Amino acid sequence: MGEESELTVVIGDLCPLTETLGLLRRFFDACPGTRLHLHFEAIAGPWERLLDGEADLIIHHVDKSDPRLELIDLCKVTLIPVVAPNFLSFPISDSLAPEQMREYAQCIIRDSARHSAPRDYFVVQGARSWTVSDQLMKKEVILQGMGWGHLPDFLISEELASGRLLSIKGKHLSGGTADLVAARRRNVPHGPVAERLWRFVAGQAPLVKSKDRA
Repeated sequence: MGEESELTVVIGDLCPLTETLGLLRRFFDACPGTRLHLHFEAIAGPWERLLDGEADLIIHHVDKSDPRLELIDLCKVTLIPVVAPNFLSFPISDSLAPEQMREYAQCIIRDSARHSAPRDYFVVQGARSWTVSDQLMKKEVILQGMGWGHLPDFLISEELASGRLLSIKGKHLSGGTADLVAARRRNVPHGPVAERLWRFVAGQAPLVKSKDRA
C-alpha cells in the first residue's frame, strides 16, 4: 500500500508522559501495520535526533525561529525550583539568591545529545551537582533531600499541595516556561502514515491546550 512499516517518535524530558503516550496510542491503535519506535531524550537530544534524520516526529520544546522545522503548538510547562522540607538551613524567602544555593547540591538532567554543544538550564555555577537521566529520577532525588532543582509543574502538583516539596521560586530564582510542540523537518518527504499522524496531532492540539489551561 506504500505505507511506512515503522515510524520513530522522540519524546522530550519535559513532556507529560500520560497525556503524550495516550495521544500516540490513540493514533497507532488505528495503524496496526506501522511499528512505533519510541525514544526518550533530554535537553538537546530530541533536536539532534530530528535534524540527524533519526526521528519522524519529536514532542519537545524547540527554537521556533528555526526555518528547518514545522511546528504544532501543544501546551506550556512551567519549571519550578523546589526543595524538600528542612533541606535548607535558612528560611525560604522571595529574595533567595542563587549564591545562597551554592553550598547545596543541585540535581540536573543529563543532556542526551551525542555531538551537539552541551547545554544547561538554571545551573548555579560553582555548585556541586547530582546528574540524572530523567525527570522522575530527579524528582525522587529532591524528595529524598539529596539536592534541589527545577521540576515541571505537572510532575509535582500533588507534592507541592501536600508540602512534600516546597517552592523556592522568587525574584532571583524565577523558574521558567517551556512551550511544548510537535515538530518535524520541513523540507523532507513524509509518508502517508507520517502525514496522518501530523494531522491527527494537529487535530488533538486544541484538546491538549484546554487541559493545560484547566
